Amino acid sequence: MRRLLARTTVVAVLGFCLSACTGGGSNSLPFAGPPNNAGGSGSTIQTGSNGQALIRFVQGSPDYAGVDVCVDHSAFGITAPTVEYGHVSGLYVLAGGIGHVVAVYPAGGTPGAECATAPGPYLGTPPIAVTTVTTAVNARQSLVLGGTAVTTTLGLYVYTDPTFPVAPTAPEAIAHNAAPAFSAAQTPKSVGFGICTTTVTPCVTATALAGATNVAAPHPSTPTAVSANATVTTAGASPPAGFYDGAGVAGGTPVPITSIAAPAPAAGQQDVVQLYAIDAAAGGLGLVAVVEQSVGYGF
Repeated sequence: MRRLLARTTVVAVLGFCLSACTGGGSNSLPFAGPPNNAGGSGSTIQTGSNGQALIRFVQGSPDYAGVDVCVDHSAFGITAPTVEYGHVSGLYVLAGGIGHVVAVYPAGGTPGAECATAPGPYLGTPPIAVTTVTTAVNARQSLVLGGTAVTTTLGLYVYTDPTFPVAPTAPEAIAHNAAPAFSAAQTPKSVGFGICTTTVTPCVTATALAGATNVAAPHPSTPTAVSANATVTTAGASPPAGFYDGAGVAGGTPVPITSIAAPAPAAGQQDVVQLYAIDAAAGGLGLVAVVEQSVGYGF
């Protein structure tokens, strides 16, 4: 364990929403924009669409301090399109059942200005990554800018997240391996997750997150098609003190590398936490936790 920690840069990053994204009542929508954003106007249905879908964006590449995200020709998160490293956007409503082009640019200048020419270059600067998301109706997805250029893993990684037509009856943790560069250097090529039952940093007393001890490295999406990656959902009896991630293990308990305190559940919501293992500088591993909306916002 000492050898593993000595050669791994430990970076703990706790994600939070840049837009209003918590709430427990039907009048408090946790979305970054009105229905049918990204090419449509509020209260209208885009051609070919017959419902809605939800996506969120995670900036998980240490190559960039911040990025601007465009969906079609609109800024993702109208009021705050720039997403810093280790941070997470609010949920964003899209017209479901039709394609949307997502383009990510280095932050700089006027946030969101790149969207006018997306997915082409803006003032000579091409996007970092582009993909075409065909969101299913009544679905949720996470889009992560992950990896690093030096390891040739830099790209957009897309995950199919659970929906909540019925609110969970127990706390849940939903694990995403969004650390392709870190995973590629491990044997097996994976990330493991766990909970901290006592001291959070360092995570002295660690327990494996059942089913999420060996989450495989993700596949990047291409400019024209999404490669959907799986998540692992683990139910728990009570909220833990914290969460951690580390190198995946075929059996046993992963060794903690990055630990964070468990975020407090939103008022009126079941305790559902999205966990994103992301790449950190110098081959390290970070961890982002996001409180999910599961009551009143399901499909």
